Amino acid sequence: MRTASTDRRQIDPALWLLLGALGFALLAALGLATQEERRVRNLFVVVDLTRSMTARDYGKGAKVRSRLDEAKWVVTEIARKLPCGSRIGLGLFTERRSFPLIEPVEVCENFPPFADAVAALNWRMAWEGDSRVVRGLSSAQELVTRLGADLVFVTDGHEAPPLPVAGRRRAENPDRTAGVILGAGGAKLVPIPKYDESGRAIGFYSLPDIAAGARVSIATPGSTGGEYHPRNNPVGNLAATSTEHLTQVREGYLREIAAEAGLGYAPLGDLPAIEAALESHTGTNVLKAPRSLSPVFAAAALIFLIAAHGANHLFVWRRAVASPRGDRNHPRNGAFRR
Repeated sequence: MRTASTDRRQIDPALWLLLGALGFALLAALGLATQEERRVRNLFVVVDLTRSMTARDYGKGAKVRSRLDEAKWVVTEIARKLPCGSRIGLGLFTERRSFPLIEPVEVCENFPPFADAVAALNWRMAWEGDSRVVRGLSSAQELVTRLGADLVFVTDGHEAPPLPVAGRRRAENPDRTAGVILGAGGAKLVPIPKYDESGRAIGFYSLPDIAAGARVSIATPGSTGGEYHPRNNPVGNLAATSTEHLTQVREGYLREIAAEAGLGYAPLGDLPAIEAALESHTGTNVLKAPRSLSPVFAAAALIFLIAAHGANHLFVWRRAVASPRGDRNHPRNGAFRR
């Protein structure tokens, strides 16, 4: 014979689960936390905004994108993967100078505005068309020394004007900075887009567009070259077979100057290689930070609530199966007991 106490015992599992869910929900609301140690980084990212960074050699077909677009995506991913407590800043490089836009800020609290700033980077922000990579790197090293951060320098290594015949200047190693150079672009030579004063694409640069003379740079069509001069025309006349109007990642060159500057190197599109380079060539600090337990308690409350819901349905089903309505001899089923 079924009794009221039997029914109460069958309700008990769901009831206890509901009470457990309530208890965990209250613990989640209390905002309890524990202390943990985190290895955090302090990074300052400098992105090359010179004209060759608009070359499109990432992706395929309709999804092809520029080096600058790839750089913006990678920098955002670097910030996204940093542990809370880490700091990250942003700057740009053009001509021979690196310029700070955002000094290092805590990454978790400031990720949305930082990501917005990265997304807003545009080649039109460059104040010159020249690209003197070694000098830009030296300028970036001075910046991070002042900011107390490690450097992430994103560039394709394309020098404009071309490197002088007499050779380039050596990258500086102040022995006070750490960091990595990220090489942007593919190994295949691609054309450099050309834009008019309104920013509209009007084709690609050709060899005659590479100006010579007192100031050798990517310039307007019609510029002419002259004979070699150590000061006025350090690159001399560009041969007809020159590829200075095309661009590719200068990986060998970037690895060379990275070694001179005491920095690491990784290809821009290879996130695992970038993470490994950051691990090897940037420093970490141990930060004691609170870790909230509320998500753990909230998850437990949800699990208990789902379990209580399932237990209640199971109880209803079992009661329906065991109900007298299922007995053919029950009066409601058209039969009478003797």
